[in-house]
Amino acid sequence: MTTLIRGSWVVAFDGEKHRLIKDGEVAYADDRVTYVGKNYQGTPDEVIEAKGRLISPGFINIHAVSNLCITHFRIDGAGTGGRGLPDKEQLMKNLQNPSPYFSGKDLETSSLFSFVELLKGGSTTIVEITAFGTTGMQPPREQAEILSKTASELGARAYISHPYTDAKKFRNERGETEYYFDESLGLKALDDAVDFCKKHEKTHDDRIRTMLFPYMFDACSSGLLAETRMKADELDVPVHMHAAQYLPEYYESLRRYGKTPVHFLYDSGFLKPRTILTHLLFTSLNPHSPDPGTTIMNPRDINILAETETTLGHTPLVWIRVGLSLYSYAKFRDAGVNIGIGTDAWPMDMIMEMRSAVYAGKLNERSRTAVTARDVYNASTLGGARALGRNDLGRLAPGAKADILSIDLTGFHTALIDDPIKTLIYFANQNDVETVIVDGKTVVEDRKVPGIDQEKLAVEANEANQRYRLKSGIEYPWSFEPL
Repeated sequence: MTTLIRGSWVVAFDGEKHRLIKDGEVAYADDRVTYVGKNYQGTPDEVIEAKGRLISPGFINIHAVSNLCITHFRIDGAGTGGRGLPDKEQLMKNLQNPSPYFSGKDLETSSLFSFVELLKGGSTTIVEITAFGTTGMQPPREQAEILSKTASELGARAYISHPYTDAKKFRNERGETEYYFDESLGLKALDDAVDFCKKHEKTHDDRIRTMLFPYMFDACSSGLLAETRMKADELDVPVHMHAAQYLPEYYESLRRYGKTPVHFLYDSGFLKPRTILTHLLFTSLNPHSPDPGTTIMNPRDINILAETETTLGHTPLVWIRVGLSLYSYAKFRDAGVNIGIGTDAWPMDMIMEMRSAVYAGKLNERSRTAVTARDVYNASTLGGARALGRNDLGRLAPGAKADILSIDLTGFHTALIDDPIKTLIYFANQNDVETVIVDGKTVVEDRKVPGIDQEKLAVEANEANQRYRLKSGIEYPWSFEPL
């Protein structure tokens, strides 16, 4: 069956870059795009008139938490409940009794709530990062299994992993931060992650794929990272890791290896195509983390990323909330680093995330032209596809996967259109995403996920969220008294 969409604007891929076609058309059959252009000559089985709509490839969300609703409790410095790092005695107890996680029905509810939000926001490919507690070397495998099940049932395209580490922080007798390593537990967790990959890779009509996820650079030993690289190459799957996200992590790398996180990963052979390092706030180029032993901002780390075709997973909004930002989008881009965009924490609104990337990028360079709407749109489509090694995603071209968005630009807030990409990035929001198609199947129609009672799901998700908050000891920083 062939479906033809006629839109006011179509983002077409010409083999090298996106280009806009006014009053364009997109045809797809089964799971593939068959035509992009004007004046389609075939006889479609179905025609969708999408006047006033931007027809776009689906967004590739390179870093998204799909089962953790509680992220807003951490904004404005709230949410720790007064807890700090444990001492070593408490750490050992914690390792025997890991942090509370969503489980059972609450896990199912949270997972469903998050994937519905992701799809409604236009994320057709979701790189899922899974919640990771403050104790234990890996979260319960139940999380990854439920996420895979939920994504497949909703028709999402997802890369799912079972994260692991082999180190945890504790506070020594002098109040200093130290790391406790248990490499045997880490290797066991890696084996479990590998087993998950073997079970789920390319399942559900190849919509579910996997990756290895050593969760945090400083919480992984050099041995665990080396084993991860070897296993990923054997499995032929991507690798994803939080890296260079905190200044203490940067200095821990200098202490441990005498090198920045990026420099160490390069020298150890960890960095390759289809490797995603998320955040990368503190590199040798950042004035707050200059090259070791000097006060000079050195582009070496950025050049290493470009040379090895390593992807920066950029999630600006979660860092803006706590007063930090990437240094800097323009410099990474100009050096040739591949950039993908992810939402990280709630809400999973890719349009808001792209807008945040533009604003932060301009502010960092003190220039209105430093980062453009098209830069971040390209990162959310072609950049994400390159990160995953997929030339069939993030584009509308014959042979590409039929992952398609119809975005309504007829609202009052989007009425002024000279360039629809600028209008999308600067004025629109996820509520303007009207139709979402993944693998040729409509998964969001008229802004709703078919078969889901969204009002009921929202209530259930908030109830699960409150139970998790109480179980975790997370406190509100204010009372419910009248202001």
